[in-house]
Amino acid sequence: MKQNYTNTKTFKLVFSALMVAMAVVLSVISEMIPFLTLPFGGSITIFSMVPLIFISQMYGMRWGFASCTVYGLVQMAMGLNNFGYVSGIAAYIVVFLFDYVLAFCAIGLSGITRKMKNKAVAAGLGAFIGCFARFICHFISGCTVWREYSAGWESPAWMPGSLLSPELLPYTYSFTYNCIYMIPETILTVIGSSIICAALFKVFNPEKN
Repeated sequence: MKQNYTNTKTFKLVFSALMVAMAVVLSVISEMIPFLTLPFGGSITIFSMVPLIFISQMYGMRWGFASCTVYGLVQMAMGLNNFGYVSGIAAYIVVFLFDYVLAFCAIGLSGITRKMKNKAVAAGLGAFIGCFARFICHFISGCTVWREYSAGWESPAWMPGSLLSPELLPYTYSFTYNCIYMIPETILTVIGSSIICAALFKVFNPEKN
């Protein structure tokens, strides 16, 4: 039986590189829109995670982890100035891992649903899982390295005072801040992945002989 061209190593490398490049371009375009970017980091992007979701859906988590890690390193290279806001080896490591490498590598978890027959549902559910894992990474970073910013944070009026105690404030701040952009980002990614990935699978299907 003739091998499907989408399963060849050369195609996988080139295709993944193109998807990562597309994800970077979409993130850069989104950051040019002022109201989509938050003042202390994080932004709502227009489908920038969808190419990474598609890689993971096509080739599984291992390939997805590798591609998403490359994307995370590119994002780190473009955001090196963020390291200037922290000090100490431990802080640098946390930012390196939980704001970039692990945060975007986690998107590769979206490949866990790739065997589902309904590709739209598989991509949408996978996107939710990947985005949730990314949120956890950013949350950890927010309540450790970036906790000092919680002191000057203007909390919403509806928030219970019990969540603003000195002990809980860094966690409340990190959770709320990251929710502000990660919830819309997740919704857009889930919708975009369900539609776009399902359409792309009709053209690029590694399981088709």
